[in-house]
Amino acid sequence: MQKETLKERVYRGIYEAVTNGEYRPNDILTENQMIEKFGVSKSPVREALVELCKDGILTNIPRMGYQVRAVTLKEIIDILEFRVDVELGGLRKSFPILTEENIAMLRQIAERHSADVDRVVFKNWQRNYEFHTYLYSLNNNVYGCEALQQMIHQCSRYISQYFLSAWQRKNESNGRYHIAVVDALERRNIDEACMYLEKDILAVKEEILTLHSMNM
Repeated sequence: MQKETLKERVYRGIYEAVTNGEYRPNDILTENQMIEKFGVSKSPVREALVELCKDGILTNIPRMGYQVRAVTLKEIIDILEFRVDVELGGLRKSFPILTEENIAMLRQIAERHSADVDRVVFKNWQRNYEFHTYLYSLNNNVYGCEALQQMIHQCSRYISQYFLSAWQRKNESNGRYHIAVVDALERRNIDEACMYLEKDILAVKEEILTLHSMNM
C-alpha cells in the first residue's frame, strides 16, 4: 500500500471532521489552525485546503480563511435525486454483464456495513461510499464513476445531520437496503434491485426532510 502523503493526511482529517460534524456549515478554518492541528508545515495544509475547495467542501474567503460550505435543503434533494438517476441507470447497464464474483464482492461489502454497529459517522459513510461506488463501477463508465465519487463527496456537508437524526430516532438503515440489492441481483431481478437501491439513496432525503420539518 502506498504511503499517505502529508497533503492526503490533512485532506482526510479535515474531510472526516466535516463528515462527523466537528466542523459545521459556515465554520471558518485557517491555515494556522490546521498547521497546529496536524503538526505539519504550511505547504501540505494549503494544498489540502485548495483541494477541498475544488471538491466543493470548502470555500476560500480572502483574508479570513476557508469556510465549510453550507448546503440548502434544495441542494440536498437535487443531489440525491440526481444520484438516483445516475446509479439506477448504471445498475441497469451493468446488470447483463454482472459476474458471480461481482455479486460476491457486493455482498462482502454489504455485510461489513450491516455488521458495523459503531456509531461513528465517517466510518458508516465510508461503508456506504464503498458499496455505491463499487456497484456503479461495474458498468465500466470511468467518467460516470468519477462524477458519482464527487457527488458522494459533496454529501459530507450534511451527512452528519442524517446519521445523528437517524440514530436518535432509531431509523438508520444499517445497510439493510444494500443486502436487499444484492439478494435481488442474485435472483437476477433487476427491477427489485433498482427499487432497493433507490430506497437506500432516498432514505437520507426522507430523514433530512423529517429533521427539517421538526426544526421549522
